[in-house]
Amino acid sequence: MVQDPKRREFLKVSAIVSSSMLISILLPGQVRGSDNANAELSQWCVYVHIHSDNSVSMQSPIMEMGQFMRTAGPMILADEMDLDWSLIQFDTTMPTFLRRDEQNNIVYAHAQIGTGGSQTLKNNWSYLRTAGAIVRQMLIEEAAARWGCEAARLTAKNSRIIDSQSSRQFSYGELAQQASTRRVDLSRLKLKHPSQFSIIGSSKASIDGRDIVTGKPLFGIDENYRNALHAVIDRAPAMGARIAGYNREAALAIPGVKQIVETPHHSGPHWPGGETQICAAGVAVLADSHWAALQGKAALATTWTDANRYAGLNSAAHRTALNALAQSSNPGKRHRDDGNVEQAFEQAEQVLVHTYERALLSHACMEPLNCIADVQKHHAVVVVGHQWPHQVALEVEQLTGIDALRVEVRNKRMGGGFGRKGETDFLREAIWLSHKVGQPVKVLWTRENDMQRDYFAPAAAVKIKAGLKQGRIQGWHMRQAQTGGEAESHGFPAHLISDCRIESLTANHPFPLGAWRGPGQMQQAFAVESMLDELAYAKGSDPLTFRLTLMGPAKIYPINFWAANEIDSGRMANCYRLAAKMAGWGRTLKNGQGLGIAGHFTFGTYVVFVLQVQVDKNRKLQLQKAWGVIDCGLAVNPNHIRAQMEGGFIDGLNAALFNQVTVQDSIVATTNFDRLRWMRMQEAPTQIEIDIIQGAQSPTGVGEPPVAPAPAALANAIYAASGLRLRRMPFAEHINI
Repeated sequence: MVQDPKRREFLKVSAIVSSSMLISILLPGQVRGSDNANAELSQWCVYVHIHSDNSVSMQSPIMEMGQFMRTAGPMILADEMDLDWSLIQFDTTMPTFLRRDEQNNIVYAHAQIGTGGSQTLKNNWSYLRTAGAIVRQMLIEEAAARWGCEAARLTAKNSRIIDSQSSRQFSYGELAQQASTRRVDLSRLKLKHPSQFSIIGSSKASIDGRDIVTGKPLFGIDENYRNALHAVIDRAPAMGARIAGYNREAALAIPGVKQIVETPHHSGPHWPGGETQICAAGVAVLADSHWAALQGKAALATTWTDANRYAGLNSAAHRTALNALAQSSNPGKRHRDDGNVEQAFEQAEQVLVHTYERALLSHACMEPLNCIADVQKHHAVVVVGHQWPHQVALEVEQLTGIDALRVEVRNKRMGGGFGRKGETDFLREAIWLSHKVGQPVKVLWTRENDMQRDYFAPAAAVKIKAGLKQGRIQGWHMRQAQTGGEAESHGFPAHLISDCRIESLTANHPFPLGAWRGPGQMQQAFAVESMLDELAYAKGSDPLTFRLTLMGPAKIYPINFWAANEIDSGRMANCYRLAAKMAGWGRTLKNGQGLGIAGHFTFGTYVVFVLQVQVDKNRKLQLQKAWGVIDCGLAVNPNHIRAQMEGGFIDGLNAALFNQVTVQDSIVATTNFDRLRWMRMQEAPTQIEIDIIQGAQSPTGVGEPPVAPAPAALANAIYAASGLRLRRMPFAEHINI
């Protein structure tokens, strides 16, 4: 039974056969401006199914790329519903339901299922809690009606409604069918107090854990689709090059090869601004197996034209240009200009000027890009692991004219994403090819494709000039030069230094750039936390004491940042103190050992790491042990927070030591792991201890914050151990590991 769509204060649910309750979570503010119940019903998103035997089937709608949202999302919903966690069966399906808003934009009809910017948990926290509380109240009110008592005296626990004045109980399964027809007044709804949580805050294993380790087909790359042709695309070795010629007949002679289709070059606006190549011109080989398509590609012997505007593109020259730009007197875009920086430097007793550099970074997701598209006359099916499922439907609409609401997006778990699987190039190829040949097509990129046609994290050169007077920072001027993106001005040490200028300078080099696990955070943290260390040593102060003095009395500062509206020096200082205490900061170390500390605030989350290293006389580096502290508000699942802290920190260490994309004359030379060195298991710290500060604030993200402090923590530890100060990533160019 559908609730009256005019009554916006009620959750919408539907009753189905088999005495069960099928719950659609559609809350006020998300209801389409239509009184047509059938139109709304067609877009309902079913997340929870309560069966008559009291078992529960649950779908987690949030896209999953290793950040554990397929576990955290159900935990939030189940806690407010007072479900018995052991009775839940989790469906691997991640449904996508879309609608058009008042401006006719395609948006998510229910939960914010896309993932990126470490905002997924934050964006769905209140939504899922409210939905779960509504369902719990529906069940309570149904039980009260059957017993003829006041609902206020009933409680819910472990999938049962209990009468506090007697021993009477109902299971959810007994109530579900009739409860689904009830209305709940949201104005009188009460969410749980955190002290009442029974699932939120506990450590739960990933609901996909067993399926992953036993090799179940959870990922897009695993998917088989009826009658789909396998497509491999021969892409230009140089960015921007076009097709000159190829041997169609030789490719078609390969057994299993069915068609040869030229794919168009496509350029357009792209993050972080400006025109860039989205899809390279190529020759697609479509075959009845991936192996046949690969053989057909080899037989093409494609030749290519010059790279046009990309000709001569060189990553080494790019880094030199960025450094020169940072050192120049060119005016930059000022994000912050507090006080009088020039006067502050004139009054300083000592002034330090240093530049910190980062290379272009590769994503190198473990699962190469892939997508299945089945474009038919009036609708389409796309099977893919993508960070923004609504964008998948929009790409179909733009390329084929099919209404985005008639596109079925079958979401798959991503084998890594980090921003790369939020791009559209691999989507466009599959959709365009299926539309062109009139048959389902599975596009699978090789590892070489994946690395050559990446959207790299921008290289950067960050020059910081800072003064000291009476042991405190006297003036701060940061100039961040990079191809895309900008310096951030909301994080520390801004707010804490009265004379502070932060500016960005943009270099015009047409490298394809994209988001990379905390866009802009790593170069910012590397530069800031390295300079704080250098200032501490210049003053003759302990690096921890210097930071705590800078933080000053605990104070909350309002900020203008899309992912947070305040920053708290007290929370940041607390993370420094706890991480240092865990590491035994100040203890006597063996000769050649050193501790480095670094912290960062981003996406509303505070993280600090201390790293212990050993450096011998031959500059041989050993990463020994790390201690990390995170303050992300209320910790929904400590298990996944620890995993993200460990994995994110190692990802940041890898970027600091090895990750560097090499481009020579517009050709990416780092085409596979034999050319792009990556951290090995025996090179990672042997032990990482994590402490989670359990806060009262709403939860914030943990997928990206642990990455940013890693390079500075490593650089500072190396200096403490050896006196060698590293200011240019990757560090493996300057130290042995």
